[in-house]
Amino acid sequence: MSLTRASCFFAMLIAASQFATAAAQAQSPGKDNHGHMSEKGGVCVDAKPGEKLEGFGCWNIASREVSKFPAGALYWHLGKFTTKEAAEAAKGATGLVVEAEGRVWLFSFGPKDAAPRQGEKVATIGPLKMISARSYGIVVSLAILPPGAKSVTHTHPGPEAWYMLAGEQCLETPEGASKARAGESMTAPPNTPMKLTITGTSLRRSLVVVIHDSSRPRSIPTNEWKPSGACDAGLSR
Repeated sequence: MSLTRASCFFAMLIAASQFATAAAQAQSPGKDNHGHMSEKGGVCVDAKPGEKLEGFGCWNIASREVSKFPAGALYWHLGKFTTKEAAEAAKGATGLVVEAEGRVWLFSFGPKDAAPRQGEKVATIGPLKMISARSYGIVVSLAILPPGAKSVTHTHPGPEAWYMLAGEQCLETPEGASKARAGESMTAPPNTPMKLTITGTSLRRSLVVVIHDSSRPRSIPTNEWKPSGACDAGLSR
């Protein structure tokens, strides 16, 4: 399927999923059936063990709940390992081991200088603007979307962060718009209205982390802020 045909097909999915989301909100404001939101306006589905993730979508590939994080500024350390066993041995008290895109990844969280010494360091992302909560949910997702795909406007009760594996994205918040490309990262603060747009000319593939108050949904649709469309100018770049 060409990118042009794929974008047209995906646009229809966006419209259908936004209609379904609106219907769900009428029954349970601010939540869908998983309490999650994908960047196509629908649901980030929980990946099944061993499932081959193909096509366009957003899949929750790992999650855990923790009672606290290390004191001080918090960073997301992303690393690659040759085996799952080696990553598990290095993950620490708040880490998650994820198999995605043909690799074994370790997601760990701590001070800027606390990256695991084992494995291959990919990125240190942050600092993440944290909230105070009795416990925290960490959700790791893999998102693969074509140029032109957009999220609904939403917030998270905690920080969100992306590491770009391929492609380009643009995030608009009340503070303005920012872009990230392959090999770069991006963060968004808690409780901030945002809209994500996939820009550029190639598929965007990203690893996504949301740390949220575990007593609240991971994502919450909002209509309290209207994006200016600042990201739309980059759709064909």
